Amino acid sequence: MHPGKSTSGHKHEGQEEVYQFIFGKGRMTLDNDTFDVAPGDVVLIKDGVFHRVHNTGDQDMYFVCVFDGRRNH
Repeated sequence: MHPGKSTSGHKHEGQEEVYQFIFGKGRMTLDNDTFDVAPGDVVLIKDGVFHRVHNTGDQDMYFVCVFDGRRNH
């Protein structure tokens, strides 16, 4: 994800997801909680939790999304 960009905030009913951050830095929102993320961080997104990632750095951010079940967006 390019600097200054964000994912579209969304949630998945009936599906957990895990984000593993590989490169870059940013902030992640889970429902009403926002926190910093950096390479090596792994974040569990529980079923039905709103989530969004913001690239706050000056380089591209790379992260991997792993989810349980069929993708619904």
